[in-house]
Amino acid sequence: MKDSRFYLDNVVIPEGVISTSFGNNFSIEQPLFVNCGACVNTPIQHINKSDHGRLDYQLLYMVSGCLKDMLNENGMTLYPGDIIVIPPDTPWKFECSGEVIYFYCVHFTGSEAKNILNEYGIELFPKKNKTSLDNEIPRRFHRLFDGFSKKDRFKNRDLACFLEGILIETSRAIEREQFEKAVLSKSIRYINDFYTITISIPSLAKMENMCVSLFNATFKKALGITPTKYIIKLRMQYAIELLENGDMPINEIATMCGYKDANFFIRVFKKAMGKSPLAYRKSQLNF
Repeated sequence: MKDSRFYLDNVVIPEGVISTSFGNNFSIEQPLFVNCGACVNTPIQHINKSDHGRLDYQLLYMVSGCLKDMLNENGMTLYPGDIIVIPPDTPWKFECSGEVIYFYCVHFTGSEAKNILNEYGIELFPKKNKTSLDNEIPRRFHRLFDGFSKKDRFKNRDLACFLEGILIETSRAIEREQFEKAVLSKSIRYINDFYTITISIPSLAKMENMCVSLFNATFKKALGITPTKYIIKLRMQYAIELLENGDMPINEIATMCGYKDANFFIRVFKKAMGKSPLAYRKSQLNF
């Protein structure tokens, strides 16, 4: 697997270097043109930003860790399975956190780029596209990365085809998740309403007239994570909101997020965000 590198023609940027200057190109000479692609897999917490935006589009597919939007009011957080497409001339700034930050991205342009995105129903940033984790999307990315090694006159057309394959699988993943979520509508709605209290997985399964094993499998297929991890994700989102908007003691935040044991809450938060709740709060004061 190619990790923490950018791929642009013959250029391989040194591992650990993340720059928005490479492959930054606008073109309408072709319907779809790939500028560069990347696979970033690192435990290092960092800020990824572009103060003035790029000339091209950027599609980013999250595999693990979190990317928090630091520019937009009520900015979103990207979790595994989430996809964003940042249009040209759009500034962005993400705080990367979690045990491992792992995402794929591709930069592209072209006369039909916007129309193709619309055709596949892919929302543009600051909206995000929610999908479950899907092995097919990473496979498509690796086909794209391998395409940069080709030197013949069909290379750019190959790359455009590989990119469209990524867009097709993205559209399929979005539609599939919407359908599968509809099957789990009762339990998902219940979790979204009551995630701060104790929730029994068997009771959720009963809501959907499923056994526990089938419910867990269906849920993970639809959302990319287990019901327990989905509950934790919602609790962590709420904890982040409380940490950023006041000076409430950590033990009170733990209680409000559904944890009777503050030390257990701290361990869960640190595993999810890569730092303790107190350290996270202090880090936000620097922005």
